[in-house]
Amino acid sequence: MPTDFTINRFTTEFSPSEDRIRMVVEDSQQKTIVIWLTRRLLMRLIEAMVKAIESETQGRPESDTLQSFTQHRAQHAQVEESPVRAVEGCSEWLINRVDLNVSHERLTLKLFSDDECATLPMPRVNARQWLNIMYRLFEAAEWPFEQWPSWLQQSSSVTQPALVH
Repeated sequence: MPTDFTINRFTTEFSPSEDRIRMVVEDSQQKTIVIWLTRRLLMRLIEAMVKAIESETQGRPESDTLQSFTQHRAQHAQVEESPVRAVEGCSEWLINRVDLNVSHERLTLKLFSDDECATLPMPRVNARQWLNIMYRLFEAAEWPFEQWPSWLQQSSSVTQPALVH
């Protein structure tokens, strides 16, 4: 049975030397772990997260406009925090599976490595903020990905805060 680690705070960044996304995560007791995510896994996760978020306005007129407005509000609600720093000697996990649980209030990611599991509950506004961060990191990494929705691309081009955690 995998160990379960509930993520309280995290910082997300692109590692050029690893060509992967690195998340430094922290639980409520300030224990840190470095989580590595591959592009292939992230593309599948992002598609699922976008689908879950778009279900909020599915079938409604002007769905893209509503999504763009909601995304813009989420970006402006993002508060700058100090980054989570990896502690020397902390565990590092390469994630090989992600389960996405969707509820009306939040998206919860369960990130699995071989023998470990980390849970990341994200209220929908935080999920939108993280998608914006991922969009910018994909651009920085020069990773092509055609599935970004127009409402996210438009919103990201309006404001480009330096904040990525």
